[in-house]
Amino acid sequence: MSYKKKFQSLTIKDDFMFGVVMSDVSIAKRILCAILAEEIPDIENCELQKSIETDHNSHGVRYDVYIKTRNGWKVYDVEMQNSKNRMPAKRSRYYQSSSDIDFLEKNKPYTDLPQNYVIFICDFDPFSKGRAVYQFQNYCVEEGVFLGDGTCKIFLNIYGRTERKELQNLMKYFKDNVPNDELTNDIQDRINSAVHSGKLYSSYIKEQQNAILLKEEGRKEGKAESIKQLLKKGLTVANIISLFDLSDEEAAFYFGDMQTI
Repeated sequence: MSYKKKFQSLTIKDDFMFGVVMSDVSIAKRILCAILAEEIPDIENCELQKSIETDHNSHGVRYDVYIKTRNGWKVYDVEMQNSKNRMPAKRSRYYQSSSDIDFLEKNKPYTDLPQNYVIFICDFDPFSKGRAVYQFQNYCVEEGVFLGDGTCKIFLNIYGRTERKELQNLMKYFKDNVPNDELTNDIQDRINSAVHSGKLYSSYIKEQQNAILLKEEGRKEGKAESIKQLLKKGLTVANIISLFDLSDEEAAFYFGDMQTI
């Protein structure tokens, strides 16, 4: 499928289009209201693909959509989760802690930490209990007393059932891409407008090409590490070239900078 056809067939469940939809502050606020069943303060900004690097030795974080309210008292990380294999539970833990580290400036008191919500919209049932919403907060196991640390992790199962009509309509839209109320109609209008935008199409192509480059770099780094380990075990360059069926160009790439040869 060509880039153009792929772009025109994107739905809200695709990371790129999810970001386009959530970049509309009004729509983002209404989606949060539907999920959390509470009023959302005015939003200051929605950052797409926000990256956090605490230090060069730490695992980096890139949020799909990072939302901060105008008063700075609430932050929301909203993730579109289409794969069961990406460990949403452990990721939610790491994402929340990374957000706190990024938010709290040096010498500032812990009381400055905002209420922090990590929300995963899952195209599967993450806990196989049939619920539409799984909400987690920290509490005392013995007494059932909530810790009150201002953190909340929410996993939305779009195949679950809920009595909350606006949320049920939103989840149905995520499943079948057919708008069914005012909110989902506005979301679909946003998508329809996006697929005719030359600027967004260019951004999509660039994102896809960058993803291919990153994947290729990762593949090369992995192979280079394997080659180093085989050299340590005593395999010759000729053996390794034959084992990996390397071309002359690839052999020059992998062995050219190795001082051991």
